[in-house]
Amino acid sequence: QIAVSIDNSLLYARLEEKVAERTQDLNEALVEVRALKEQQDGDYFLNTLLIEPLAQNNACSPSVELDFFIKQKKQFVFRNGQYELGGDINISENIELQKSKYVVFLNGDAMGKSIQGAGGVLVLGTVFKSIIQRTNSTDYGKTVYPEKWLKDAFVEMHKAFVSFDGSMLMSLVFGLIDERTGVMYFLNAEHPDIVLYRDGKASFIETTANYTKLGTQGQAGSISVQVFSLLPDDIIISGSDGRDDIIIGKEEDSDYDIINEDHELFLRHVEHAEGDIRKIYN
Repeated sequence: QIAVSIDNSLLYARLEEKVAERTQDLNEALVEVRALKEQQDGDYFLNTLLIEPLAQNNACSPSVELDFFIKQKKQFVFRNGQYELGGDINISENIELQKSKYVVFLNGDAMGKSIQGAGGVLVLGTVFKSIIQRTNSTDYGKTVYPEKWLKDAFVEMHKAFVSFDGSMLMSLVFGLIDERTGVMYFLNAEHPDIVLYRDGKASFIETTANYTKLGTQGQAGSISVQVFSLLPDDIIISGSDGRDDIIIGKEEDSDYDIINEDHELFLRHVEHAEGDIRKIYN
């Protein structure tokens, strides 16, 4: 026979020591994770500062009113401030072509979320701002027609993204609105169709010439600009695929999301909200 005697006080002391060591290890790991998180959020914040001057609603017109609404995928807090980062961008500007005044609008969506999408936004915003500044500061705008301006801008932006060899693509719709006549010229690069809200009814302005995303290899052929005549009190709404890819519930007896597949759901919300983009979102 063997008699074993256990000193409970010694056992508890060793257990408490192990718990204390484990707690210290976890605290040190938590401090390290927090430091890494703060550094990451600092990088996110820096990108928001770079994007901010590029994505602005600068257009000013007595006949055309523009409004922006954007909700990025990545939400983060940095130094008590709430920020967001992603691949969506809205831009509006004024230019003059052939002595006619135009409002320029652009709505784009870069591939990837968070920092990757923000990289695409930085590239597009920088290139597009350069095009706007060149148009307004040189004689280029005095000799070119709106269709030609859009084609040249499309080619220049596309070439900038082609240099990424397919690792960065971007869909967008951008165009010009003649402030005097209301004629809209636009191009669509694999972006959802523009929505027209007129007389209480919403419908798509169907894209007859839909080009592949900026940066797609092998894109070739002639470029065709679409023309659409706007009437007084018309509202047009351009948005990325986020307007349609809505989670509307969960599958029964599972955790799988049910994604909206009704492409006219957005139209019904436009009508219900009478074209107000914030009411549409809510």
